[in-house]
Amino acid sequence: MKRKNNQQLTAMRAYRFTPTLAHIIYASARSLNMNESEFVRRVLMDAIDRIQEN
Repeated sequence: MKRKNNQQLTAMRAYRFTPTLAHIIYASARSLNMNESEFVRRVLMDAIDRIQEN
């Protein structure tokens, strides 16, 4: 991987994600023009909303 991606993966260690999952989150967030923290927050909020609906 490029050095820039390695810095992003290092930042994702706070979430305790595996390197593969961290890269998927990074790539997904970039495709939506978001940062990783905002992407993770939205995913978690969506999951909580779905759980509460059931």
